[in-house]
Amino acid sequence: MSHGTRATLRSSASATDLGVRFGGEVTLTIGPAEIGAGLIIERADLGARRPLDLPHCSPGPGCTVAGEGEVAVCFVEHLMAALWARGVTDCVVSVDGPEVPLFDGSAMPLLALIDEAGLARSGRPLEPIEVAEPILICEGERALAALPGEPAEFAYSLDYEHPLIGREFARFRPESGAFEAELAPARTFITLEEAEAAREAGLLAAGTERNSVVIYRDHVSEPPAVPHAFARHKLVDLVGDLYLLGRPLTGRVFAFGTGHRHNHELARMLADQPSRAERA
Repeated sequence: MSHGTRATLRSSASATDLGVRFGGEVTLTIGPAEIGAGLIIERADLGARRPLDLPHCSPGPGCTVAGEGEVAVCFVEHLMAALWARGVTDCVVSVDGPEVPLFDGSAMPLLALIDEAGLARSGRPLEPIEVAEPILICEGERALAALPGEPAEFAYSLDYEHPLIGREFARFRPESGAFEAELAPARTFITLEEAEAAREAGLLAAGTERNSVVIYRDHVSEPPAVPHAFARHKLVDLVGDLYLLGRPLTGRVFAFGTGHRHNHELARMLADQPSRAERA
């Protein structure tokens, strides 16, 4: 994991899989962009392009959404985490439907896609975003805190009422370079009750146990791929959402039961911080 300089992709790579929210297959293609262009998302079926960044994204039901209305694209957070992990700052993300496929619900297929395209690192330096002063977001029993400090660190504390999930804790330091081993294998998870509610709300038109870990009343569809996998997957979402800032983060972030909405609020507060030059 290197974020010292900006990087794009050497070539394009594509993969097709099920779009679980709206049904039907979706093809995801990632490809090069000019250095400095940032991350760009394209609805190939509609000919619409926009920046894949915080001002153009919002928290949606159980995911992060790029754009809005008929050109919206759901489930961009896992891809953002994979791009962050590989240090990709400039590329074009293209989909021919309204969501990024979940694949198996982990970040592993997305890392593989980036590796297939290959990384082209430039000599242009990349300035990280520093947590300048403590930030705390509280909502009932949920909290998200960002503190100044190095090395960068992310931690998540999960406390779920379902007995097969329960309490989990995970922490990750990007300097370890262990995203692929520690976080990427952790899959999306959903309880049976949540899945049924999502179907009734029109938010789950397709999808099987291949796309996520399903938590039934008395068993789990698949053993966890890594220890504390549910909390680790929440970290994937967290780092993916924060990468909408377009730069890596230097600081320590601790989450307690929070989700996409809180991640976006924290990202906005970080974006509004004074720069290092302004603080000098």
